Amino acid sequence: MAESPAHVLVVDDDPINRALLAKSLEREGHRHAMAENGREALEKLRAEPFDIVLLDVLMPELDGYEVLQRIEGDPELRHVPVIMISALEDLDSVVRCIELGADDYLPKPFDPVLLRARINGCLTKKRLHDLERQRVRDVFSRFVPE
Repeated sequence: MAESPAHVLVVDDDPINRALLAKSLEREGHRHAMAENGREALEKLRAEPFDIVLLDVLMPELDGYEVLQRIEGDPELRHVPVIMISALEDLDSVVRCIELGADDYLPKPFDPVLLRARINGCLTKKRLHDLERQRVRDVFSRFVPE
């Protein structure tokens, strides 16, 4: 398990897939929230901080590609790692997701051991990024009066 539990947003229109991902996250000690479509996912991302997003590609309202583009286009959200989890295994879909900014791509059905490894890898990068941002803020605050 990662050094401390993560707060993960699970985005999938299939309730069974959401439940499977939630169970896997709980076994690893992570907290999670759920969204059943892209619009709901973006609302949740803007309302509270998450460490990682597990994002399905094929969904109603906004698909995973569009959600990924909006996350990457938002300076407040683009630092949140996104792992795509999809039944689409064709190379074009994988490449498109990576080009749009996804940190990783896992096929469904997902392997829990591989999911854990990918989450831990993304968490390490995210926590280093967060630490760097905090240090920049600390340095900046010393030179700029409030």
